[in-house]
Amino acid sequence: MGSALPVGREILIPGELSVAIDEGGIRTAGGMLPALLYTTDGLERHGQREMVFAVARTGAPAPGYPLTMARTVHRFAAEGRLVDAGDVSVFGRPGVDLDERVTGFVYADPPAALPSTVDLPRPPLIALPLLGGETAVVQRFGHARVLALLGAQERYYPHPWWFRPGRAAVLDDAEFRAATMLSRAPAYNLPFLRVVHDGDRLELSCAAEDLPSLADAMREAPEVCAYLPGLAGTPKTYVWAPGQSGPAAIVAPGGERATRLACNFLLIVRGAPGAPGSGDGQAPTSRQVEDGFAVLLTGAMHARLLQAVEAGRPVEIGLPGGAVRAVAFRVASTDPPAAAQQAGPDAVNALPPDLLNGVPAATTMAGGDLRGQVRPSADAPRDPGRIVLLTSEERLRQATTPAELADFLDRVRRVVDRLFAGVRHHTEELMVEFRLGPGRPVEVRIMARPEAPPRELQVVLERQLQALTPPTIRYSEVAFQLHLPIATPRR
Repeated sequence: MGSALPVGREILIPGELSVAIDEGGIRTAGGMLPALLYTTDGLERHGQREMVFAVARTGAPAPGYPLTMARTVHRFAAEGRLVDAGDVSVFGRPGVDLDERVTGFVYADPPAALPSTVDLPRPPLIALPLLGGETAVVQRFGHARVLALLGAQERYYPHPWWFRPGRAAVLDDAEFRAATMLSRAPAYNLPFLRVVHDGDRLELSCAAEDLPSLADAMREAPEVCAYLPGLAGTPKTYVWAPGQSGPAAIVAPGGERATRLACNFLLIVRGAPGAPGSGDGQAPTSRQVEDGFAVLLTGAMHARLLQAVEAGRPVEIGLPGGAVRAVAFRVASTDPPAAAQQAGPDAVNALPPDLLNGVPAATTMAGGDLRGQVRPSADAPRDPGRIVLLTSEERLRQATTPAELADFLDRVRRVVDRLFAGVRHHTEELMVEFRLGPGRPVEVRIMARPEAPPRELQVVLERQLQALTPPTIRYSEVAFQLHLPIATPRR
């Protein structure tokens, strides 16, 4: 996870509240990330879990917002208003001293090994700042959906536990609301619920102490209702953003072969249109959609499920058709989730389910196919080479369109073919690395094997590639490599 060294302690309320400040290093996909860790001491006496605010160092002065937030949480805790994993705190502009775009905090459980110098009676909460519309989406559509997108952005499973000042927002509120099917359904926030897709089964679970809350929610829920669960602790988690063409997931290191995927929502529909409440007018079924599942149950099936929750006993309800054959419920054990125990220095993988190959830092695929969407045009070179992604495919899909990226790659290949045609060289493969950002010109790095091309050719090639019009890039920087075989000239 990294390391931590004590820096000092701020006394906020003498004898009541203090904050220990450590200087740490967080191991990420891009290497060690210098960070400051602020750990509260004094919340636990009011029944509130202590909190950790981790902030990546950027050269700016040490932020003061963790101290302000610690005072605020302490005041609320003294009044009996507690927060736990999955809860969110909302405030208005101008944000915090480190980033004015911050509009709230979401709270999450910590990693299994937290590099802090403070001994705590129980695991603390991680307080993660949210930017702009992220806060509104957490409130309306659940914290798990946004945390999964943050995990994909940082390539860290299941989500980063630190804040990187200046990071791009992982979603646009208006776009997200317009695209998600949950905009048309009421939703219940149930962070204690776990929803897991395991092969041909959909499994619901919660701890014994949360059974009454789940039963109350099921009794009160309308006939169409979305349940917004917490993080399930599985090796894989579904992830979704507007414009995504199919299911995708982020994955824990070593979890590529796992069959259990955490779902970020469960939409339950009781009964059929035209027969409200009876549930007997349409065959029960299920469908995987976005980063969750939609399930149609008969009234009798829903009653069986509710009875099992009320009694705290397992049940499995068969579905005759759809994405899964059964919906199951069980009372969860109190053991720590396996994925949380495994998360460690290499927890950086973020790959779609059909491209899981265990490569933590990049995805390798044919150059003419990006999940079947990016294809070279008809006049592209015969061998398109291969693409290696240096940022997650999910981020690439959010940043640009397949058509624009395909067009850009075609233009790159034509530049390379034109410059190498008829030139004597000993280059067999060319690697061109691109970094593209919103409103920025193309950044290029060129390598070759077994020998570099002539110096004059390489200079012209770099200049012409930098002069290419880049595809439209939104939100954040993306990076990838294009590996091209180079034909040896005839003698």
